[in-house]
Amino acid sequence: MSASEQLQLMPLDPGMYSGSERLMAGTRLGTAYSQGLRAYLRAAYHDAIEHFKAALIAVYVDGEEQAQAFAHERAIIYVYIGNALAFQHDWAAALREYHEATESDPHLAEGHYNLGVAFTVLTELEAAIGAFRAALEANPHLYEAHFALARCYQQADDVGRAYIHYSRACALRPNAAEPRYHMGQMHQSRGAYELAQRYFQEARRVEPTFVPPDPEAETRVPVVRSDKEVIAWYYRLSEALKHQRYEEEAERIYGALLQWRPDEYLAHYRLGNLLARQHRWEEALEHYRSVPAEDSRFVAARMRMSAILRLQQKTREAYDLLFACARLNPSEGQLFLQMGKLLYDMNLPLQAVRAFERAVQLLPNDPQAHYLLGFMYNLLGRESWALAAWRKAVNLAPEAQSLRYDLGYLYVRRGYYDLAVREFQQVLAHWPDDLETNFILGICHKELTEPNRAIPFFEKVLRRNPHHAQALYYLGACYLQIGNTSLGKAYLHRYDALMRGQESPITPLSVMRHKTDMLRSDTRSG
Repeated sequence: MSASEQLQLMPLDPGMYSGSERLMAGTRLGTAYSQGLRAYLRAAYHDAIEHFKAALIAVYVDGEEQAQAFAHERAIIYVYIGNALAFQHDWAAALREYHEATESDPHLAEGHYNLGVAFTVLTELEAAIGAFRAALEANPHLYEAHFALARCYQQADDVGRAYIHYSRACALRPNAAEPRYHMGQMHQSRGAYELAQRYFQEARRVEPTFVPPDPEAETRVPVVRSDKEVIAWYYRLSEALKHQRYEEEAERIYGALLQWRPDEYLAHYRLGNLLARQHRWEEALEHYRSVPAEDSRFVAARMRMSAILRLQQKTREAYDLLFACARLNPSEGQLFLQMGKLLYDMNLPLQAVRAFERAVQLLPNDPQAHYLLGFMYNLLGRESWALAAWRKAVNLAPEAQSLRYDLGYLYVRRGYYDLAVREFQQVLAHWPDDLETNFILGICHKELTEPNRAIPFFEKVLRRNPHHAQALYYLGACYLQIGNTSLGKAYLHRYDALMRGQESPITPLSVMRHKTDMLRSDTRSG
């Protein structure tokens, strides 16, 4: 469908019998409306317009005190006047009447739809799309609006949205051939002839009496397109459908492409991704396996297969798969990073360290690789090595506050309180209400013999948690240290009372927060 092709759409008559009984009453309004409707039905449009205008006058006179109650009736009459003008090809005047209808009753779907039809005739495509969308907001099940919107999107070359609304139109009217026919035309224009013929045949099956707008379209000698262009069309359409979250339709397009070209490995890979997101693990694995070793997506496919096996608790199989892939691709750092995580899961820390060390060599600018290596060093008691690895991770990802927090805590364990303060202050700038960060900053200042700086942090902790035993104890000690004996003793008395009321003190920072979630739940990396 060319951008210059005129859309052929017909205006709709409103459903006048629902909520508009006053139009049929024996009043001036009802009489004028009935006369206008009879003239309209016999195509005497000039007479119909005059009668409908008389009905409008009656609405305004009779409904002056009930303007809101008569809004629906006014909208219906405006639509009929607009239709009468449209059938006389006065689309500019019809457009004004449709505008009046939508302003009178924004919930009248036919008013918005006919407004869109007028915009298409006047070649205002964007305005038409907006009007058809408004019609669907008023009535999501209006077949004509879905079909018209699909035609507009097809003309605007927005193939994903066009496909979606054609599909919705088919769902609303299973026996309608027209949306299927235009879907076939859309595929045919891109060279996807097998898929186009499938839709043409489906159109004839559901509506044998359907006469296509262009009867020769199915048999016309098609424009020759290269396989590359046709394949690009399949990908473009499937990606557009995915972005609109129509995974089922995207899967159907990928399936059609693979039926035509079984060796289209990118389609296997993307379809595997689509199935994996739906937790259809076995189907996803089957498509990932179809990606051969010589394809550029082989490593990524193997890593995703490993992630699925890991989710299925098949850790050893997941590791063996990556190991075999690493033998073929020894310079792929992400493989060693994922292997390290799996080795950690299998309780093989020394082997995990070697895998992470190799990952760091291959991925020197990857903060996660440096962090995980530092994590394993810390687990094995090599704190100085862990410090070096975490410093590098923080330098590479200065916005990663959780990494900075762990680096600061390791400084505390090593007694480098001044360095710890520097890290925790940056953490606090991003997480000002974090209880643990405030508490440990207070500890650092106390250890640096700066009780005046420590006191505000402990007080902030106690405002959030009055039963924080360690904060009570350290706050009391700080006040004693600066000579405020009365306050110091008061906090220590509260600490004693709290200790007598429970078995053990609160020590939320007795151990470092290990981020094992980076090792156990990072299933989508790569």
